[in-house]
Amino acid sequence: MPKLRSQKPAPPAPPLTPPLPRRGYSVAEAAQIMGIGQTNLRVLIREKRLKAVRTGEKGHGIVVPLTAIDEYFQREAG
Repeated sequence: MPKLRSQKPAPPAPPLTPPLPRRGYSVAEAAQIMGIGQTNLRVLIREKRLKAVRTGEKGHGIVVPLTAIDEYFQREAG
């Protein structure tokens, strides 16, 4: 049976830098934040009731800014 060598403990990992604050969310993430389904969120975007940014070469990606979510709730609640 081979003899096991004792291993030195690994050095501690360097401290992680805090992540940058998120300013925009995917359709799935924004829908979850708002407590609605993705289809309803896309309807709000299509009807221009919720601002969104189209990304990518053909504009297929959608990013919903956090400020747009806040504005939507303020407008709907007031």
